[in-house]
Amino acid sequence: MNRRTWAGICLGGLLVSATGCGVGSGLSEGGSLAMNLSRHDTYLRIWLDDQPAKQNVAKKAAMGYSEWKIKEQVSTSPKLKFQITKPEKLGRITMVSLSIFQQFKADYSNQSDFNVFSKDNASEAQMKPDTEYDLGKPAPYTVTDLHGNTIDGVKLDPGKKYKLVLTVRADKSETASIEFKTQ
Repeated sequence: MNRRTWAGICLGGLLVSATGCGVGSGLSEGGSLAMNLSRHDTYLRIWLDDQPAKQNVAKKAAMGYSEWKIKEQVSTSPKLKFQITKPEKLGRITMVSLSIFQQFKADYSNQSDFNVFSKDNASEAQMKPDTEYDLGKPAPYTVTDLHGNTIDGVKLDPGKKYKLVLTVRADKSETASIEFKTQ
């Protein structure tokens, strides 16, 4: 187990003892927290402007899931890098794409403001893990705006919240959703 898992188990134990639960219920509650922490939401890891997306460990332990977030603000044309922690779990990759959604009221719009993808369906033409992509000029990849128009690159509004959804289509596809705010 990694350090975050142990921290979550310890946090769970503190929560159980603080609420006054008995030993039996405390053990089952601790086991539940450990199971929540050991669950993999995705094998994708994402960075924007060299800042890693992270989950709230305490929330994941308690609820079983926590959104991925970038803590610090990023530029209006961020640089993206992603990693696949266990490539053997995904298999053959046939498409990599991303969509960016602007926050709308207390949620996010159902319409993506930007989409980035390769027009060429060949595996070799897809975005690759461990490579940094400047979303402001991601050539040779195609960028479309809210209206489906092809544009040069991503240009986000300053001071707004967004959600980036990265999809890797493969034998076992993966999707990661990352919340962030621009400078």
